[in-house]
Amino acid sequence: MSDAPGEARAAVSEAPGEARAEVPFAIPTIEFPARGPVQMDPAEPGKFYCRYGGAGIAGCTDQCDNLGDLWACSTLALTYRTGGPSHEVPLDRPRARALYVRACRGGEALSCAYLGRMLVAGAGGPAEPAFARSLLAGVCAQAERFRDPSERHRVERACDELALIERMQSWTATVTSASGLAGVATGSRCTVSVAPGDGNCEANVQCEGHAVYAGGHFPCTGTGASLAGGEAMTTARDGDPSIAIDIAARTLTLRDDARGDLGAFDMAATIDATATPQRAH
Repeated sequence: MSDAPGEARAAVSEAPGEARAEVPFAIPTIEFPARGPVQMDPAEPGKFYCRYGGAGIAGCTDQCDNLGDLWACSTLALTYRTGGPSHEVPLDRPRARALYVRACRGGEALSCAYLGRMLVAGAGGPAEPAFARSLLAGVCAQAERFRDPSERHRVERACDELALIERMQSWTATVTSASGLAGVATGSRCTVSVAPGDGNCEANVQCEGHAVYAGGHFPCTGTGASLAGGEAMTTARDGDPSIAIDIAARTLTLRDDARGDLGAFDMAATIDATATPQRAH
């Protein structure tokens, strides 16, 4: 799909050996084309060649690259974004983001929804929050076209992601200590965006252009100035860094192991004193 005339472009790296993709791009039209014959795994009769997780990488790559199956590209992206169902695959969020770009441009609805999440968080590349909103709103607006419940549900995931962005509250913070983070040191500035809801929070933390917490979630209580929460598991356990945040105490700590996007690190920051949180931009 071609870019809309006059749009600004931001480079997004594709996987090695692939052509570069760029965003923003024109809002895709969601069509849900009929899929061709499903490729079966000759080593395991009755099982699909393309599966979420480590065992499915070869099959999904084959179907994505050689058959142009956008669903396979999306499944492969999910594996690299999350590390697989048991976190058995090393995270590769730049590759995941590039695969979501490819599948979304072709009109794969879930890929557009998850790409929007990555663009807001700055996961796998530069943050593009304004375009993320445009993309998600453009896909969400197409949901009314679909009568099939499963198809409509896939398109409405873009609506859910847009609603999550709109719930986010943002604070600025100053790093007080950091180790293991290239380009982030004492005095570095961060943006902390949190969407509270039903006992769990979703958050993005960006420091000096680095997504140090990219769309992870954790138990929390309260909202605004009373928001507090966190969890101790790092990427090897649950796919994202450990986090602890307390707005009233103005404290934020993050920690990760070597399996994370940025490798092992520890970071602490002081949240700036503000009367009210600002909406995430």
